[in-house]
Amino acid sequence: MIKINIEMKIKKSIILAVLTLFTSIGVSAQDGAGDDCAKFRSLYFQYIPQTTTDDESMRKQYRDAANFWAQAITACGMENLDAKFFYNGKYIYNNLVKYTEDSVQLKNFNDTIVFCFESRMKVENDPSWTADYATYLVGQGSTDYDKIDQLYKESIHKLKSESSATDIMYYFKHLIMNKFNSAKGDEKEVARTEVIDEYIVLSEYVSEAHKKAKAEANENSVARSAQARDYLDKYFLLIAKDCDILTEVFAKKLATLPQEKAEKLAKVNSYLGLMDQKQCQSTAVYGQFVDTLILLEPTADAYYFGASYASSNGNSSKAFKYYEKAVEMEGDGPNKDKYLLSLANAQYKAGSYKSAYNTAKKINGDEFKGDALLICANVIAATANDCGDTTFDRKANNWLANDYVNRAISAGASASSGKFLDRAPDTGDIFEAGKAKGGSHLCACWGESTTIR
Repeated sequence: MIKINIEMKIKKSIILAVLTLFTSIGVSAQDGAGDDCAKFRSLYFQYIPQTTTDDESMRKQYRDAANFWAQAITACGMENLDAKFFYNGKYIYNNLVKYTEDSVQLKNFNDTIVFCFESRMKVENDPSWTADYATYLVGQGSTDYDKIDQLYKESIHKLKSESSATDIMYYFKHLIMNKFNSAKGDEKEVARTEVIDEYIVLSEYVSEAHKKAKAEANENSVARSAQARDYLDKYFLLIAKDCDILTEVFAKKLATLPQEKAEKLAKVNSYLGLMDQKQCQSTAVYGQFVDTLILLEPTADAYYFGASYASSNGNSSKAFKYYEKAVEMEGDGPNKDKYLLSLANAQYKAGSYKSAYNTAKKINGDEFKGDALLICANVIAATANDCGDTTFDRKANNWLANDYVNRAISAGASASSGKFLDRAPDTGDIFEAGKAKGGSHLCACWGESTTIR
């Protein structure tokens, strides 16, 4: 737990904030000795606005609440105040800040909010509160980076997927904007490595939160976790702009991987996943991690990464073998379509068109369906000149290819809706073949019909 020391500066600030309120609303501070602790605790709570009214009324109610809240501190003594009291104090002063333009008063109010954060942490260990405190300090532009770092370290990794999306985003912002940007010399690479490691972990937390929110049909939580995921990905690119940076860091990681098998597997898979994102499959470091993974546990994942490495280095036969092994071992698991798509892509690039088409046809899940249909379209177009008895028949394959393109677009793929139509029969070709627009034409090689247009 963080060792908290409430400085005299903060005590002075809260006194100034309270005195400012007393003066502005015409209430004089009383001698705390005769005050009734229960009375002031009840009064401050009663004055917290329960409904939204006009700004002036809201301002006065929060100021009155702050007045009695401050008097409760004197009446009760710090040792007799609970976590809820400081939680409510932060709430009151957060709202006062909204209605304050005076810079001196604003500083005093913000210092009081810090007082509330730290005081409640003395009474109760709440990781969510600790994380919110760190986020508050980042938002205030605090330069106490060590404290912010410690607050986040003691909260985010306890809460894990239960962390708020805001706290995760601000923590990552702190790692980059504060720690990484302020690091000098050799410390820069240490900071970069920390950002990469934390990115992996935070991404897992966000992913778990997103899955849970979707399962619960909680649209707000789904949106917030998606925002956090996009934020992490966006700012991660500021640190790992290319393969050279990423592989340089990961080359050093090979020598410091955890000894415990499960932990080691998790790290290796995470690093390979990041290198996949950056298209680093052809690098020697990627190959070394693949070898490590296959030695540790020859799973579907291991063969998938091995296939990616082989494919990127032009070893098509090995890539096919490994992709097929990954598909076989995955069975009907969650990565089935992902592995099939990779195999289909590798087959298409190697000119094994029919195999690519047949593999792509096996993909049924929504996530990869569009890309699979696009492979089918490309295969049909690529083999058009070898499919059909007449020139018209051969050209007509491009209509079918375009049908697949439009199905792919409907499934989420990105492509031109008119792709391949410039290769299809024109009006003259249709007339000479004795056909009519709007009619149906069978593409014999594929056993499918398309519309003449």
